Amino acid sequence: MRKLRKNPVIYIICALLAAGLIAFIPMISMAHGSGEPEWNPSGDVPQDPLHRLPASPEEAHGRLLEREISWPEAAAQGEGFQASRVRAGTLRIAIPYDTVEGFISTAGGNVKVDLYQSDGATLKQSVTETAGDDGWFKADLTAGDIVSGDKVKVTDLSGGAPVTVDCTLTGAVDFANDRVSGTTVGGNQVMAYIVAPSTYYADVPPGVAQAQVMAGPAGAFILDFTGIDLRTGDAALLFSADAAGHTVMDVAAGSGSGLVVYPQYDEVLGYYVPGTVLTVNADARSRKATTLKDGFFEAWFSNYDIKDGVNVSCNMGGTRSVTVRDVSAKCDPASNRVEGTVPANRDVRVTMDPYRTPVVYETRSDSSGSFQVDLGTRYTATGTDVYNVTWYDDDGDAVVYEFQTFSWYLAEGCTLGDNFDTFVLVQNPGTEDAEITLTFQLTQGTAPSYYFVLAPGQRRSVWLDKLPGLNNAEVSTKVTSLRGNWVVAERAVYFNFFGKQDGHDSIGALTPATEWYLAEGCTLGDNFDTFVLVQNPGTEVAGVTLSFQLTQGTAPDFYFELAPGQRRSVWLDKLPGLNNAEVSTKVTSTKPVVAERAVYFNFFGKQGGHDSVGVSSPATEWYLAEGCTLGDNFDTFVLVQNPGTEVAGVTLSFQLTQGTAPDFYFELAPGQRRSVWLDKLPGLNNAEVSTKVTSTKPVVAERAVYFNFFGKQGGHDSVGVPGGILR
Repeated sequence: MRKLRKNPVIYIICALLAAGLIAFIPMISMAHGSGEPEWNPSGDVPQDPLHRLPASPEEAHGRLLEREISWPEAAAQGEGFQASRVRAGTLRIAIPYDTVEGFISTAGGNVKVDLYQSDGATLKQSVTETAGDDGWFKADLTAGDIVSGDKVKVTDLSGGAPVTVDCTLTGAVDFANDRVSGTTVGGNQVMAYIVAPSTYYADVPPGVAQAQVMAGPAGAFILDFTGIDLRTGDAALLFSADAAGHTVMDVAAGSGSGLVVYPQYDEVLGYYVPGTVLTVNADARSRKATTLKDGFFEAWFSNYDIKDGVNVSCNMGGTRSVTVRDVSAKCDPASNRVEGTVPANRDVRVTMDPYRTPVVYETRSDSSGSFQVDLGTRYTATGTDVYNVTWYDDDGDAVVYEFQTFSWYLAEGCTLGDNFDTFVLVQNPGTEDAEITLTFQLTQGTAPSYYFVLAPGQRRSVWLDKLPGLNNAEVSTKVTSLRGNWVVAERAVYFNFFGKQDGHDSIGALTPATEWYLAEGCTLGDNFDTFVLVQNPGTEVAGVTLSFQLTQGTAPDFYFELAPGQRRSVWLDKLPGLNNAEVSTKVTSTKPVVAERAVYFNFFGKQGGHDSVGVSSPATEWYLAEGCTLGDNFDTFVLVQNPGTEVAGVTLSFQLTQGTAPDFYFELAPGQRRSVWLDKLPGLNNAEVSTKVTSTKPVVAERAVYFNFFGKQGGHDSVGVPGGILR
């Protein structure tokens, strides 16, 4: 779907280029010489480990400039077209942005766009554009200025009849009755999407609410939005589709919009009468802002920190002002609830997932400023959530704060009998208390969540065996930072598995995925047992397929369905074709999951186990810092998996504590894996060694070490670090 980019800079430059360039240079000098404090990013901007939110006001400002309008698909009633013509149902005309785009059936052909007044005879502007290789074109009609009632005629100059679209479309937001009304061409289908302050930085549609209706014979329409309390600051994006599916777009913003302040990004935004020059103040600092043709305006205080206590005002048909007050909030997946504090006795909106599929909740703070929202069935908190909290003053001006949560996912965990003990380790390297909730995914049944507060600079070990419902379980864990504080989580397991006594540990995964790759795996004889552990922390059933890459031959895929909130252990030794194999595993799922792999072994008397989380994509470079081949006490293997469809040329190069060793090259067939025993390679029979894996095709690499370290027998394993992360 092609998108219409809404860039305020373009509109401003078109009208004020000469004056703006002259005035801009002295304005910069005055700003830097005025004694205004420079913005300090350490306190205000929400720090998001998953990089979903802007990392600075500059990035937020850039996102705003690149915000796009997505056109909904209109159902064309006409099918088929001549050899050369405008393709049915593809024209998209944006009244506020003066653009016409669409497709013709002549790739690279010329297309003529004529803009007429409502009489259909008075020509306002005519342009000719060249379509791309796919037939798509876009024409800018700013000189003609599209208004409701105009007619746009589009002609494929290679042949075919011209197509004319009636651009009649107006609208107004009725805040008192929560509806949008207007006029269009009689019988047209009208769609409206509500843009709220909490979605100003998001591409729209979908917006926070949407409605659709067929206009009456005279063209009048009313769209009911009683499911949401429409407020100043809300705008409606209107789309009117004719019988052929051609679409006209306009914006309705109401008669008197309020101020919207994003303190974290030092921005003041809103909608007002198009073409109005506004003076926006933050205490004694001022910025000029001109409302665009859709009524939107933005004032970025690039060198001043809008924070708690700052008064923001603007001359919008009379002075409007709001004093910023800080907001706190947390989102708990265990209770499926958002709670926090805003100023006392204020209307509050909580918008979950504002950048993709927003869900809005309305509430009000109490006399202490506390608020609470039960998300119910409309939205399920996942522990990896982005959400906004917006509070309104008495005049309807809004202050918006963005928040996020994130989680670590630990697929492995076992507390069966006295033979397994599992610990979840959480580290808080930050400077503030972190609120943590552990939730659990079991092979069957459920266990209550576990909550604690972790002080700054501290860590905590949680012994899962001692928690209610977990004293005899196979368990995956989700570690959620409820206020988005940066924490780190690992999981350690100590075990006696049929006489193999040891422990293994792995860092968690930050993001569930639909693909995971596990390069290591061995089921040889009675000495190796390999398990693939799959965790479904989501809210939908996941269809999971394990496919296998062997050193030789093949094994059939293994499929199972994994219920939401559950986990499964797959013992590879018990699957057809895998009872005596060196095996890599690719995990493919219809829904995002997390996968690990655990191996229990007796390697020439070295008994124990090791574990590693998977990786979600192959790469052409991998780095493995650990490796040891000293004497008979250490054996190191590099495991390389080729899940692709082409032969991979793989080179292992080595970094030693002293000296060098020659590279080792091999070709790895598609769908195969290889174990490289470093001890057997030239120059590596008695070394401490790191390995770089370079491949002509994307592969996955791990490293396993088996050891007897002063009588301590066991093994450990880790996936490599992909090369791309270092750039």
